[in-house]
Amino acid sequence: MKAIVIPRAGGPDVLELRDVPTPQAGPGQVLVRMESIGVGKPDVLMRTGVYRWMPPLPATPGAEGCGIIVGIGAGVDRQRYQEGQRALVYHFKGGCYAEYTAAPAEDVTPLPEGIDPDEAVSLPNFQVAWALLHVAARGADNGTVYVNGAAGGMGSALIQLATLAGSRVIAGASSEAKCAFARAQGAQHAIDYSRENVVDRVLECTGGHGVNLVFDHIIGPQFTDSLRMLASLGLIVSYNALGGFPEKDLFREMRAHLPKSPGVRCFTMHHFDQDPEGRRRVAETVIGLLAERRIRPPVHDRLPLADAARAHTLLDARAVMGKLVLKP
Repeated sequence: MKAIVIPRAGGPDVLELRDVPTPQAGPGQVLVRMESIGVGKPDVLMRTGVYRWMPPLPATPGAEGCGIIVGIGAGVDRQRYQEGQRALVYHFKGGCYAEYTAAPAEDVTPLPEGIDPDEAVSLPNFQVAWALLHVAARGADNGTVYVNGAAGGMGSALIQLATLAGSRVIAGASSEAKCAFARAQGAQHAIDYSRENVVDRVLECTGGHGVNLVFDHIIGPQFTDSLRMLASLGLIVSYNALGGFPEKDLFREMRAHLPKSPGVRCFTMHHFDQDPEGRRRVAETVIGLLAERRIRPPVHDRLPLADAARAHTLLDARAVMGKLVLKP
C-alpha cells in the first residue's frame, strides 16, 4: 500500500510517499481502508520532532481519518464493529496518512450512514472543542467566549459548538479574510489581530465587562495580557502553546488581577487516556450533532495523499481555513 513516511524530523520536504506492507488487524485492533485523512497540528508537531507523544522514526503521521472497516482483530467486539461499516479513526500515535491503518478498537468509532467522510475527519476537532467547552470549562460561565486562532479546524469547531451552547462568540484571526470566515461559522464579532489590539477590542465589544471564557492554543510571550480582558471569575483554557510561553510570571500576573479571581487551565485530550468511556461519550455526542446537521465542518481543500508535503506547506503558512483533507 501507499503511505506517507517521516524518516527524520524536518520541514514538509521530509514527508515521503512510500510503498509499505499493508497492515493486518492484530489482537484488539480494527483495520480501516482510508477514504479521507485529516491534516492537523499534531501531524506538524510529529513531522518536526517536537510532538510530546512522538513515536520512533521512521513513522507515518496522521491522527485523524475516516474509512471502511475491512478487518477485525481477535478480542474486538464484533457487535460494535463490523466489516463494511464506515468508521472514524482518532489515533494519537499517527498512522492515518496511508491507504490502510490498523488502530486499537478504542480509537475507532463506527459512524451512522450518510456521513460524508470528508466532513467526518473534522470530528476529532469537534471532540476536542466539545471537551474544552463542557469538560475543561465545566462550571464556568460561558456567556461570552473569545476564540483565538479562530479560522482553523479547531477554531471553527469551537465557534460552532459555543454558538450551539448559546454563547456569544468573539473570534480572533490573522487577516480580514479569516475574520470573515470566522463570522460565517457563527462568531458575532471578529478581531484581526494582525492590525488590532485584541484586549482593547474585546473590552470594546463587551462594553468593558470582558469575556467569561478564552480558548487559546497559541499562548506566546504576551499571553498574560489576556487576563485584562477576562470578566469576573473568567477562565482561560490553554490547549497548546504553539507561540511559546509568556514572558511574565503567570501567577504573579493573576494575583495582579485578583479582584476578578481569574483562572487558567491547561487541557489535553490525553485527559481521557484513563477514561475511555468518557472519550467515547464525547465522540458519540459530536457524531450525533453531525448526523443531525447541527454542525457543519468546513473543508478547506482536498488533496491527493501524495501531496502531503504541499498540505503541510499550506498549514505552516497558516493558509488553511477549516480542515485540509488528504485523499488516498
